[in-house]
Amino acid sequence: MIVDRTEFRPSAARDHHALRQLHSRVFDRESEGNLAIALLEDASIATLDLLAQLDGMILGHVLLSEAADGPDNALVLGPLAVDPAWRDFQVGTQLVRRALADSRIAGWKSVFVLGEPDYYGRFGFKRSLAENVACAYNTGSAFQALELLSGSLGNYAGQLNYPAPFHAVD
Repeated sequence: MIVDRTEFRPSAARDHHALRQLHSRVFDRESEGNLAIALLEDASIATLDLLAQLDGMILGHVLLSEAADGPDNALVLGPLAVDPAWRDFQVGTQLVRRALADSRIAGWKSVFVLGEPDYYGRFGFKRSLAENVACAYNTGSAFQALELLSGSLGNYAGQLNYPAPFHAVD
């Protein structure tokens, strides 16, 4: 199985050029590539990321960043990019699973995502946990949340702001 031979690791500065290209290619525009690198290079934003690499080639990347405002110890997931040639090999699934596990171990309590409900629902993301959250991205069923620590979002009803670099994405 391909994922068994794939290395999953945090990115390093030497990977940033390739990551920018990967995200830009996957999203067919430069915004997400620029966003990923802006988040990784901003020392004031706590991030957790993983890349998937096979035989020296980066197959995918996921990035989680600390929410600017919101529930205690909350992350936002995105961008997530997997090279189209490798989408049927569980690379994205493994990136998300491993990143969420790393986030839980690091003491983060919750994660928010704007993404496909069927895809992210497989990891436990729920629309119901995000319904009462005031956020620029809370425009429908794609805005979801996951409790890494049971009960961490409980009855949370309040503001959630993504880190500033997200506001530059068109």
